[in-house]
Amino acid sequence: MLKKYIKNIESNKYLKIIAEFSLLQFFFWSTWAIYGSYLVLYLGEIGYSNMRIGTLMSLRTFTGLIGPPVIGFICDKIESRKIVFIISMTLMGLIVAPFTFYGDWMLFIAIGVMGFLWEPQQSVLDSWIIETSEKTALNYGFMRAWGSIGFALVVTLFGLVIEFFGWTVHFSSYGLLAFIVVVISLMIEDNSYAKSDDSIAEPGKQKTNLKNLLKLLKDPEYLFVLFVTLLIFIPAMMIMVYLAPIVQAVGGDSRDLGYILFFNALSEAPIFFMAKHFLQKYKTKALLLFAATFYLLRTIIVALAVSPAQLIFYGLLQSLSFGVFLVTIRYYVKIIAPVGLKTTAQSITLMSAFGVGGIIASLLGGFLIDTYGMNSMFAVSIAFSLLAVIVILFSIIRKT
Repeated sequence: MLKKYIKNIESNKYLKIIAEFSLLQFFFWSTWAIYGSYLVLYLGEIGYSNMRIGTLMSLRTFTGLIGPPVIGFICDKIESRKIVFIISMTLMGLIVAPFTFYGDWMLFIAIGVMGFLWEPQQSVLDSWIIETSEKTALNYGFMRAWGSIGFALVVTLFGLVIEFFGWTVHFSSYGLLAFIVVVISLMIEDNSYAKSDDSIAEPGKQKTNLKNLLKLLKDPEYLFVLFVTLLIFIPAMMIMVYLAPIVQAVGGDSRDLGYILFFNALSEAPIFFMAKHFLQKYKTKALLLFAATFYLLRTIIVALAVSPAQLIFYGLLQSLSFGVFLVTIRYYVKIIAPVGLKTTAQSITLMSAFGVGGIIASLLGGFLIDTYGMNSMFAVSIAFSLLAVIVILFSIIRKT
């Protein structure tokens, strides 16, 4: 009887943590929908050229290269993801809310600072969830699905907000949602650095220092993860950064962009809900190959699209590309990273995707569009996506 009672208490506690993190993911990704999805469109509407926009996006991703390892290392050093997450969200809310009042130089500074803070946030939150317990790690996809739902709803709503109320209301709303994220975060305990049996068994791996960080960066398995991530995300980020001009080129507007991003985000939810099952059933490299193949297919769809409606198919395949990729790569890194560098390893992986990949994509995409036209950007994107598929396939065959 007592054992059953204790089991029920543990079950209720587990469900409470799942619910709290699901709510946090919902509002966290709602903030991304406001800032990340419409920034390029805003810069275009205030008269910036594609090359100038690409430069600003490169600045954001350059500072985003610095942010993940620094912030991840700080989390591991002070052993608190919660404190770092809350401070970053507060600062970002204060920076983005008055966005429309900035001149060129302030906009330049704000985008640079946002890159430093913005890029590591999803890794910090995801590590907070994954490292809390084995149960939260296996159910990460379920919680992340609510982030996709929040993103989908807010990105659609704010496409209409821009049309009817303008950019000032749009960016001010970011500050409000950031405040909600902070309040929810304050209510959740950070138990993600509690000593596990693994960390006791392997005390050498508990240390968070530069020596162990260098060991991580020399690990062939981890280097493979970083390389494949880069190959996949250069073309993926090229399409995403310039999605607004692509939509406009086929006759769409901000509402069409909102609808495409709605399907883009909402399609992720079913895959995230199912993540626990396919992680247990399939090997990680097979799942990476699956995701890379659908990234290639999405790029081809965008290249062939002649109307905004056709780009919805690009959005719908987000689930089978990014959805599968994110859950797989998070779990893959959790397995291969040493205990004392879990957040650092997760942050560097996403830095490879959105940081290095983002810089190359922003500059190369802007240059190709302005110099040779949009079709040249599509051709280069398809080439990178195809190379990613070949590299993963070769790795699987070689190991077999």
